Amino acid sequence: MAHLMKWTDAMSVGVETLDEDHRQLIHLINNLAYADADFAEVFNRLLDYITSHFEREEAHLEALGYPGIDSHRAQHDAFADRVGEMLRHYRESGFDTTDGQVSDFLWTWLKSHILIEDMKYAIWARARQAS
Repeated sequence: MAHLMKWTDAMSVGVETLDEDHRQLIHLINNLAYADADFAEVFNRLLDYITSHFEREEAHLEALGYPGIDSHRAQHDAFADRVGEMLRHYRESGFDTTDGQVSDFLWTWLKSHILIEDMKYAIWARARQAS
């Protein structure tokens, strides 16, 4: 049974490029639910996209002068390391299509990261613009 996620307006950080990145991440993670033989390829595309998204988001935070950027970057780095480890594991051991561990981990992290951590910079940026 596939665990799919949908974009909601509550996930918007108010920056269209980053919101579009988040929509694309959701799409790519949803694709993992249907990837059997090409799982490693889909996972690798996801990892590449995550890396480029993190670079865009961190460049945006640097341009804003966001004070929490170091912590935010550390979370990105830890997540990318964990996803890279998962990909190596599945390349070595194969992928069991009934294993929900990957999608569960990705959904849990992505939802909490967007809805909590990304909202911190979105709220900070809105407050700065309002003053």
